[in-house]
Amino acid sequence: MDSVPCTYRISVKAVIKNDEGRILLIKESGYSWELPGGGLEHGEDPRQGLTREIAEETGFNVDWMSEKPVGFWSIYKEVGSPTLKWFAVIAYEAKVSGEFKSDSVEAEESGYFSVAEIKTLKLHDNTAPYFSIQDSKVY
Repeated sequence: MDSVPCTYRISVKAVIKNDEGRILLIKESGYSWELPGGGLEHGEDPRQGLTREIAEETGFNVDWMSEKPVGFWSIYKEVGSPTLKWFAVIAYEAKVSGEFKSDSVEAEESGYFSVAEIKTLKLHDNTAPYFSIQDSKVY
């Protein structure tokens, strides 16, 4: 290991399934697909932060969220910071209502996809590990 301090950016993501079991993904302009969510603010409760992120990105209202996470992973990514290279991601299941609002700068498109379809998409590096570490019983 190198001497980089153990500093992680914490991100929360939502696994939102429709009635058919398809999973909601969002896409920024010209970028890859990812689970909705984002970075926690300092001192923010993870579930409250995820509710805020879902509203900001999609316009959806959160009707329910799991009490405990359904996934955790970390990724290493060069982002131009000498100390911030690791990102920890915590995923919660959620149910939402409302209409997708594409006026967000964070997500211009959304869709529900089957796991088979997801495996053909270009996934953001913060989301791809969820689908590679889960076994088929999750879906």
